[in-house]
Amino acid sequence: MTAGKRSERVTFQRYGSTPDGAGGTIETWATLIERWCEVKPLSGGERAAAQQTESPRNYRLMVPNDSGTRDLTTADRIVWDGITMQIRFIAYSGKGDLEFRIDAEAGVAGTE
Repeated sequence: MTAGKRSERVTFQRYGSTPDGAGGTIETWATLIERWCEVKPLSGGERAAAQQTESPRNYRLMVPNDSGTRDLTTADRIVWDGITMQIRFIAYSGKGDLEFRIDAEAGVAGTE
C-alpha cells in the first residue's frame, strides 16, 4: 500500500472528561489524532433495534502504523467527512507493518 491511497483525512476521538472551570467536569469526545487514511464503504442496510430504526453502514480504513494510531482502542471513535463511526475491530499485527486495518460502523445508536 502506498500513501497515495490514503487520501481521506480522518479524525480519531477519545471520550473523556475536562474541567468545566467551576470545579466540575464535562464529559465529551475530544480529538486524539488526525491521519490520512484509505476509507472504503463495505455495506449498509436498515434494521430495527430497541424500537428504533437504525441504518448501519460498515467501513474499512487502512491506517498508517505510527505511535499515535497504535494507541487506538475500540472505545475510541472516528469522524470522517461528517460521519461518526464506532471502531469495531483493530487488526494491528505489529510494528513492522506500514499500516493496519480498522473496521468501523456508523448509523447505530451511540455514534451519531
